[in-house]
Amino acid sequence: MRELTEKEMESVAGGGYIADTAAEWGAIGTVVGYVADTTIAGATRGGFAVAMLGTSFTGGYYVGSQLYDWYTDS
Repeated sequence: MRELTEKEMESVAGGGYIADTAAEWGAIGTVVGYVADTTIAGATRGGFAVAMLGTSFTGGYYVGSQLYDWYTDS
């Protein structure tokens, strides 16, 4: 039996680096939103907003890293 490659693991797990980071940031945003607003609606808004912030930040970082790697390899 062989080990899975990184690409195979991402397809089996249903996500990747960007999705994992969005989930982690969303969990932090949920807590911060609840503490700031002390309601479930505040927790939901905070979780969604911070998850989107984490997604855009990580997406930009990932694309920038890939471009940098491509540029330095050529």
